[in-house]
Amino acid sequence: MRIINVLSIIMLCPLWLLAQTSTSGLEGGLFLGVANYQGDFTLNTAPALGESNLAVGAVVRHPLSRTHAVRANLFYGKLTGDDANFEVRERRGSSFQTTVAELSVVGEWEPFGKNRTDLTLELGQRLSPYFFGGLGLAMINPKPVFGEVPDDRAQENLSADYSKVQLALPIGLGLRLGINELMSLSMELGMRKTFTDYIDGVSNPGGKKTNDWYLFGGAMFLYRIR
Repeated sequence: MRIINVLSIIMLCPLWLLAQTSTSGLEGGLFLGVANYQGDFTLNTAPALGESNLAVGAVVRHPLSRTHAVRANLFYGKLTGDDANFEVRERRGSSFQTTVAELSVVGEWEPFGKNRTDLTLELGQRLSPYFFGGLGLAMINPKPVFGEVPDDRAQENLSADYSKVQLALPIGLGLRLGINELMSLSMELGMRKTFTDYIDGVSNPGGKKTNDWYLFGGAMFLYRIR
């Protein structure tokens, strides 16, 4: 927990700087999209699309230049998985669900950001791709439900000792449209690398042990508040 506390302080420092800065261009916004995950209840390296769940969030963004910015995110969603999605696992009959609340700080690189704010250009020419990466903390509360699995395996996972607060590394990309001088609309997809195999409350049920990861994807509306 000491490491988590130190990381929390490190992450809150940029938020404090955002609150104290007097530079114009601070933006606030909302996120609406989906959350999904890859772990012990998926078969492939990609998430099961049918397990996408509603996600919401709030963001504060501070442009450092036309091409760089720092952004603080508070996202909330639900992650689920079910053996019933895969014929080879139907007999096992297990499933899980967890809420995930993420506080993260990311840096953005928007190579064509200047075009997005140039209102002399056509609307389509103000589309601007961007990339982001940073550091986050994910609060989880997994609730696995076991079906036809050995009792010792179920008990092992139910009694496993792991933190409900996990380090996450967000990385992703998006496409932002400049609506006018004050507003923009983005579509983005961001993966979150974690360092635990217990996002779903289950570790290595008969397969190679790998850490779980999750994602948020959707639309983000930003408004310049000063």
